[in-house]
Amino acid sequence: MLMVMRFLKRGSKAFTSQQHTILSAAAAIAIIYGLSAVMGFIRNRLLSGYFGDSPELGIYFAADDIPSLTLSLIVSGSLSAAFIPVFTKQFKQNEKEAWSLTSSVLNISLVLFAVLAISVIFGANILAREIIARDSSLTPERIIMLANLMRIMMLAQLVLIFSSFFTSILQSFKRFVVPAFAPVMYNVGIIIFLLLFAKPFGIYAPAWGMVFGSILHMLIQYIVVRKLGFIHKLKFEYKNLGVRKIYKLMIPRTIGQAAQKLLDPLYTNLALFISAPSNVILTFATDIQTLPVRIFGMSIGQAALPILANAYKDDDESKFKQLLIKTIHQVVFFVLPASVIIFILRVPLVRLTVGASKYSWEATVMTAYTLGFYSISLVAQSLVLILARGFYVLHNTKTPLKIGIYSIIINAILGIIFVRYLHLGVWSLALAYSIGSIFNAGLLFFSLSKKMGGFDFTNFIAPVNKIGFASLLTGVALYIPLKAMDALVFDTTRTLGLLTLTGTVSVIGFFSYIFFAWMFKIEELGLVFSSLKKMKKPASESFN
Repeated sequence: MLMVMRFLKRGSKAFTSQQHTILSAAAAIAIIYGLSAVMGFIRNRLLSGYFGDSPELGIYFAADDIPSLTLSLIVSGSLSAAFIPVFTKQFKQNEKEAWSLTSSVLNISLVLFAVLAISVIFGANILAREIIARDSSLTPERIIMLANLMRIMMLAQLVLIFSSFFTSILQSFKRFVVPAFAPVMYNVGIIIFLLLFAKPFGIYAPAWGMVFGSILHMLIQYIVVRKLGFIHKLKFEYKNLGVRKIYKLMIPRTIGQAAQKLLDPLYTNLALFISAPSNVILTFATDIQTLPVRIFGMSIGQAALPILANAYKDDDESKFKQLLIKTIHQVVFFVLPASVIIFILRVPLVRLTVGASKYSWEATVMTAYTLGFYSISLVAQSLVLILARGFYVLHNTKTPLKIGIYSIIINAILGIIFVRYLHLGVWSLALAYSIGSIFNAGLLFFSLSKKMGGFDFTNFIAPVNKIGFASLLTGVALYIPLKAMDALVFDTTRTLGLLTLTGTVSVIGFFSYIFFAWMFKIEELGLVFSSLKKMKKPASESFN
C-alpha cells in the first residue's frame, strides 16, 4: 500500500510540476503524446470498425476542415507563441494585471470567434457545397449531412477556445504535462460516444463525441489553471498595451496558421474529387504520420520555446545558437529512425491501426502507400516546428510566415496538378505535402542561419550524418527479419500474428538503432540515458 501511495504522489507531482530543461520537458510531453496517440489509434480503429472506408466517414473527416480553420484564425498555435512572452513578463511585474490581461484577450477572442461561428453555422450549406464538396460526386443528401456535421463541430471549437488559453497559461508556468494530456481526454470523449451511440446515431455519434471531448479537454486544464490563480472576468481592455502586443505578435502567425489550414479544405476537396473513401485514406495516413512529429517534434518544440527565450533574454547569442543546434540534433535523432521504421512497417501499421473488417484491403494498401510518401518528410515537418520557434524567440514572426506561405503555395499547386491534371491517386497529395515541407524546413534553416550570423555547419552536419547512417543500418536490420518472419514464422492473416510480427520487428529495430548510435558515438544517446537516470530519482529529487 505504501508503494502505491508513493507512486501516486510521484505521478501527481510529475503531472503538475515544472520542467526546466528541454529534454526533460520534452520527455514528459512525449510520454503523454504517446498515450494520446494510442487513444487516437483506438478512436480510428473504432471509426474504421463501424464505418469502414465508407463515404459517410469521408464526409465526417471533411466536415472538420472549416471549424478547425475558424479556430486557427482566432487562436490555435499562434496564441502560445504570442501570449507566453508577454504574459510571463507581465506576471513578473504585476500578477493581477497579468490575469486581467488574460481575461481581456480571452473575451476579445470569444467575440471574434462568435462572429465567425455564426457565419459558418448559417452558411454551412453553401460552404459544404461550394468549397468542400465542389466538383465531387457527393449527392445533395450527403452534402446536407456534411453541413450538419460542420455545425455540430463548431460547438467543439467554441470550447477549445478556452482550452487554447489554458494551454498557453500552463506553458507560461512551464507546466507542459497537463496541456499534453488534454488531447487524451478529447479522444476519450469521441471513443465514449462511438461505443454508446454509433449504432443508433451513425456518423453523428463521433461528431457529438468531439463536443464532449472538447469539454473534457478544457476541464482537465481549468482545474490546474484555477489553482495557479486564474479567475475569468468580463473585461475588454483592448487599449491595454499588453493586449495589443499579443495581437500584434499573433497576426503574422495567425495568417500563417490560416494559410496552412487552408490546405485542409483544398486537400479534402481534391481527395473527394477522386472519391469520398479517398478522404478516409488520406486522413488515416495523415494521423499515423503525425505520430513522430507530435511525440518528438512538437514536444521538443513546445519545451524549447521558453528555454530558448531565456537564453536569448540573457543576450548570449552563442549559447542561443548552440542550444538551437542541439535541439535540432535531438529532433533528428528521434524522428529520422522513426520515419525509417514507419516506411518499412507501413503496411503492418495500417492493418493494426485501421484494418477492421469493414476497411477494405484496397483501402489498406492505398493507405500504406500514402503513408510511405508522408514518411519522407517527417524530419522536415518536425524541424519546421523548431526553426519557426527560433524566429519567434527573436521576435520575428514575418520570416516564417513568408516561408510558410511559399511552401503552402507549392503544396497547393502540386496537389492540384497531381490530382486534377495528371489524375494520380490520393497518395500524390502526401507526396505534394512532403515536397512542400522539405522546402519549408530548408528555407527556414538557411534564413535563420543568415539572421544569426551563420551556424557552424561542420559541427552541425557531422552528427546528422552519423544519425543518418545509424538510421539507414536500422532500416536494413528491420527489413530482413520482417520479410523472413512474415514468410516463415508468423501467420499475418490473423491479428495476433500481425501484432507479434510488428512488435518483434520493432523491438529489433529499437535495439539496432541504440547499438548503431552507440557504435557511431552519437551524443544524443548519452543525453537520453542521462534523462532516464534523472527520471529514476526519488520524487523529492526528480520534481523539485
